[in-house]
Amino acid sequence: MPSFGRSLAVVLVSGLAACSAPGAAPPAGVTAAAAPVAAVSRPPLVGPVRSDCSRAGARDFDGDGRDDIALGYLGTTGQVDVLVAGKVIRVPTPPGNRMKGFGWSVTMARVDDDRCADLVVGTRTLTVAGRKGAGAVYVLHGGAAAPPRRLVSPRPQEDAAFGESVAAYGDLVAIGAPGERPGGAVYLFRNGSFVRRITQDTPGVPGNSEVADRFGDRLALGPLAGGGVGLAVVAPEDHDDGPGRQDVGSRDDAPLGAVTVLRDVTAARLAGVRLPPPEDEDGRPCTGFGDSLVYVPRTGLAVFAPQCGRLRFYDLTLDPIRTVTTLRSPWDADLAASADGRVAALGSDPNDPTLLLLSPKDPSADRRLAGDYLAHTVQRGIAFSGGRIVVPLEGAADVAVVDPVTGKADLVKTATGDLFVKAVAG
Repeated sequence: MPSFGRSLAVVLVSGLAACSAPGAAPPAGVTAAAAPVAAVSRPPLVGPVRSDCSRAGARDFDGDGRDDIALGYLGTTGQVDVLVAGKVIRVPTPPGNRMKGFGWSVTMARVDDDRCADLVVGTRTLTVAGRKGAGAVYVLHGGAAAPPRRLVSPRPQEDAAFGESVAAYGDLVAIGAPGERPGGAVYLFRNGSFVRRITQDTPGVPGNSEVADRFGDRLALGPLAGGGVGLAVVAPEDHDDGPGRQDVGSRDDAPLGAVTVLRDVTAARLAGVRLPPPEDEDGRPCTGFGDSLVYVPRTGLAVFAPQCGRLRFYDLTLDPIRTVTTLRSPWDADLAASADGRVAALGSDPNDPTLLLLSPKDPSADRRLAGDYLAHTVQRGIAFSGGRIVVPLEGAADVAVVDPVTGKADLVKTATGDLFVKAVAG
């Protein structure tokens, strides 16, 4: 797999027909779905198209009435493309971004008032106000009717990695800057305007902002019990070392990782909790907690701890409701949630690549999806688009769009040159 230090491109995919692919046997207790091998399609490239967004769907960037899929690519340049009805529409890259990691993180939002979805794209290595690696995020407005808008920290810091992670709910956008000193930060924007900066030193936020915690490395955003919009923030390098600031430079133990949830991120006074990590077979807390997480509509959160292979579901009150142990430790897994509350989990074990479709509450509804394409997964960036699962690949195809009902997959090649999938949103 190529180094993540390269620049990126973003591609949007929509309107794909399902094809098929074969698979392996499922683990115990998980039903498998498999299908024959699919051919790889390569859509042609065309110019940008303007739309009035009157027919736009919920996740529709170009206004054609169908859900789209955003793919961030590693590569030697940065670009944004849209695949619509078998055509790739190239969207101009904002000036100064072609070699600056444009597309490292991607999500969709409704930043403006039209019906088209807007694309929120992170470029975490961009130089801002003379500060290298400060990072920025661009809002690419759906329907191609408005120029891109740049979001930056009010006080850019060198190597802050603003844009490392992005999450959105409606017109509310959260942006992670885990490299910001001392321990990372999250920035909140509404309708493209700055709202607040949040760290572990912010009143109401549990924990302490210690060097290299990387608070803001991963984010999830969505409504919780009580009516507020909740924000989940991962600090992957956080140690469970008690109150007060500690000297982490002398630590030689593995960080536990911390997942902080703010129950209403728009409230005047924040109130947050730390989610307790699951335990391994010996009763010890699982390290790496929060390696992946996703907001699950109508349920709450799903959070993964790779070192013991535990995936835990939390309800809207943040009580744990189920722990899944099917994914193998110590391999990573990436998560995605559908609008109707299902969760897809892509495990990265190279000897047994796994794509699971999970119910947060009903283990009997779990299924394992099989296919030869899983041997070529990138492991990061899985997403739902409508009822389909989008799996990033490397090799002959860049993405598999999977129908979880039949197990069929449509394999698509969208990139040109030295480009590899890094992020995906649908």
